[in-house]
Amino acid sequence: MNLKNKNVLWIVVGVFIIGGIALYAMSSQPTVVPAGATAQQAIEFESYYKDKMPLKYEIWKTSAHGENGVTCINCHGTELIDEKDLKYANFAKVSPETCGECHTEALDGFNKTRHVQAVSFSQNNVRFKLLDAFPEMQQQGCDDCHTKVEETCTSCHQGHPTALPKPVLQALPGQAVTGNFTNGCENCHMGPDHPQREAYESSVHFQVAQATGEPTCNTCHTSQDNNHYIIQLKNEDGEAGKNELWSNCLQCHSEEYVQDSRNNVEAIKKETLRIVGAARTIIRDLYKDGVLKPSEGSLLDKDGLPPLTAKFFGYSHESDIESLMFELHKYAEATTIKGAQHFSPDYTHWHGFAELWAKYLAIKGEAERLYLEAGVKDKLQIEAIELPMYTYPNATGHELDSLRK
Repeated sequence: MNLKNKNVLWIVVGVFIIGGIALYAMSSQPTVVPAGATAQQAIEFESYYKDKMPLKYEIWKTSAHGENGVTCINCHGTELIDEKDLKYANFAKVSPETCGECHTEALDGFNKTRHVQAVSFSQNNVRFKLLDAFPEMQQQGCDDCHTKVEETCTSCHQGHPTALPKPVLQALPGQAVTGNFTNGCENCHMGPDHPQREAYESSVHFQVAQATGEPTCNTCHTSQDNNHYIIQLKNEDGEAGKNELWSNCLQCHSEEYVQDSRNNVEAIKKETLRIVGAARTIIRDLYKDGVLKPSEGSLLDKDGLPPLTAKFFGYSHESDIESLMFELHKYAEATTIKGAQHFSPDYTHWHGFAELWAKYLAIKGEAERLYLEAGVKDKLQIEAIELPMYTYPNATGHELDSLRK
């Protein structure tokens, strides 16, 4: 090969090398940045946090966002946070509106759910207000569900949706089962006060889902014809909302079967509420008869009596019988009804209805004892001894004032 041909060859090689470097540089550069920001700011932001949270950085890098050039600053903003303030609570929370700039359908569906009322619902009840004096429990015990689900999408969805392969389980032909049956709902919808996760996972629906991928929470609880981010059932939808929810059952079951199941669930709910109401009457009669004084952890209604309902009734700073009422109403009632609605025999009966009766009988027995004790004290002129109630170190005694207006 002569010198001229060698020079041409090296020129061609050089072009390919330089072009390759340029292409690599372009591919590693952010391709999507928000208005008013620069690619350089995105690179600096990523570099800053890569050292502080390397695993989360790698998760983002391999996510659908990272692989499509959606940078950190698109969601988190461009301002770097000082190290002393670099804690989860301050790490530039991403609002639903930010996600909605791209995910418009998801934001529209979210705004039509009760999730947008989660903060006001939690912060305007007795339990949250009493925890004013125990802020750490208030943060993790209330805010980590209610505040997050209203103010961020990451309560339910991964903030950095991974693009890595997911494990595939047994499935119908052409259908992949990833194991994501509860769709993120289980982050909050679990536990004794609303055991939807436990009831679903102990139902035949879950067994079918493990084999076929359906039904998940979304199969039954979201709109099938319109925006599937709209979660059924909203309380204010009333009968129409219930009908739409039950209509989803027709994807798998006959109309006759669905109607029979619905009648069964409604009958269990009705009888459950009757038993809870009977227990509530027993306690309210104790108040009216002067045998029981309303506890400091309750609000009073227009008649000067604690309503003994979810919003105005707590589990702390209560008498024994009021605590039993809380467990009956908030736990046993919810477990029986949610168990029935999710067709979990064990949760409907043993975890729910059997516990419902145990709590009712305990309330009835305690009320009889209180009446007897009050009569004996009155006849023998015995002075009652009351021990002081434990209070949180930061308690001021005014925690419930905003709810008493």
